[in-house]
Amino acid sequence: MGNYKNINHDFIERTMNLITQYESDLNKYPFEQQYNYTLLLNCLLGIIVMPKEQFFSHIPNHRITSDLKKEMGLKKSEINPKIQFLRELIIDLRNSIAHFDLEIKSTNDKFLIDKIIFKDNQTSVAEFKSDELLPFIRYYADWVKSNLMNYA
Repeated sequence: MGNYKNINHDFIERTMNLITQYESDLNKYPFEQQYNYTLLLNCLLGIIVMPKEQFFSHIPNHRITSDLKKEMGLKKSEINPKIQFLRELIIDLRNSIAHFDLEIKSTNDKFLIDKIIFKDNQTSVAEFKSDELLPFIRYYADWVKSNLMNYA
């Protein structure tokens, strides 16, 4: 376990390792006791909220295009069209996560998680398809870790 050498980088790295560890043990639990989306939502605090506070100027400001969305793993998810740059998206996601302004949607009677809707002051920021949240988290965490090493 040990101490953090660089808390900002190491915290994100450890958060991603938690996800990987959980994924490897997920099948040990009955379906009703698999809390992968709860874990992912918790991990967003360490990946989006914590680094943004200290490294706002290092959040990329790329224009959100269909190619960037695909690169981030967002093929069916929707981002509010008023949000045109990645930095805006991350800031709005940060506000949604920090204030727990989100909604979980199910499209079936089994109440499976189909969409996670992030809001900021009741305005939709993004609607992530549940199976696209983890690829987005991985993409963004990798980007933040490499950026922290370059600028920290």
